[in-house]
Amino acid sequence: MRTVIATAAVVAIVGVAARVAPTASATTSTSGLHVFAINGRPYGVRTPIHVLTFSGSQYTVKIGIARQAIDGGLQTPSTMCQTTADCVAAVNGDLFDLTPRGTPDPGDEVGGIIQNCVLLHTPEIAHQQADLDGPSVSAGLNWSSAVDVNGASVPITAINQELPMSYVGVHLPLTGTLLFIPPYALQIPSAAGRVTYEFTQVDDSVSPTTINTTAELDFVALTTEPVKVRAGQVFISAPSNSTLANLQAGDTVTMTTTSTAGCDDIGGHSILLNQGVVTPVVPWNTYLVKPYARTVIGWTASGETILMTVDGKDEVSGATAQQLVRLLQSLDVVTALDLDGGNSTTFYAHGRVLNKPSHGTERPVSTSLLVVENP
Repeated sequence: MRTVIATAAVVAIVGVAARVAPTASATTSTSGLHVFAINGRPYGVRTPIHVLTFSGSQYTVKIGIARQAIDGGLQTPSTMCQTTADCVAAVNGDLFDLTPRGTPDPGDEVGGIIQNCVLLHTPEIAHQQADLDGPSVSAGLNWSSAVDVNGASVPITAINQELPMSYVGVHLPLTGTLLFIPPYALQIPSAAGRVTYEFTQVDDSVSPTTINTTAELDFVALTTEPVKVRAGQVFISAPSNSTLANLQAGDTVTMTTTSTAGCDDIGGHSILLNQGVVTPVVPWNTYLVKPYARTVIGWTASGETILMTVDGKDEVSGATAQQLVRLLQSLDVVTALDLDGGNSTTFYAHGRVLNKPSHGTERPVSTSLLVVENP
């Protein structure tokens, strides 16, 4: 689905009808991992619904990133799974920005990404998040990062974000102090009145944006040309009159990144359930009010993880947010986040795509959720 997101105001409560136990079919189980289809007709959903569930420590949900690089292009969820050790299943992940036809398509993520305790991408706009280790959901990603330059703190505005950016409803100029680390695959943007500062990591065995840690960086040089980050480097794009302009080659600075989120956190839109509480939906939010193909991650009160997809066609078939909530509640889900949907909806398991994507073929996306068997 293309990125059209708004933070909804609270004006109406989603109605919840009495639960009707879903009818499961074609159930397959492998050492605690269950894959099955359910009948959504009791809830008004007439398209195929696929579900994966597991509990315990044998499996983990991990974040897959296209080509293992932020803004490095697009990749299908099945390919991300096939190229990840011990991956047994996958669904598509967060929404992403599609650039105009004829221009490079970096697949820039909308929400935040923390992978293995490293903050890889900060949210472009207000965006909901899921803590995969919690498990919990939140209205946004709590984070901060700042560079200390001789006692003066320089706050970081964004990490590994493609700026400037422009798509439906979003127009962000090249502003602020932007940090880039090696997973960023594109050239760092440049513009009049801005300078890019190059640093090397004192300890390049640990990512400089590991949350709740402090990293030391040695200043090397500055440039006004677009450049790409390589291993061991950190680049900061900032206005030419920032505090960073006082640096001399060889100076050492410290950078501290903090977050209250867990070590694996991904964005989505929107929160459907939060500890049993149904999230309100406003009538003008077309994506939630009308039927769409859906992808959801959720958890039951007992801690069981659930991934679910609903097939459909934009605004024609699939599930509304209200129907989706009722389906989830029938599976005893108490916390859930809606992920990207529409053409992106993919359910991969048993070595093949089990659902029917809207356009007939699996769509390349920027992120996915991978179910990985633990050693």
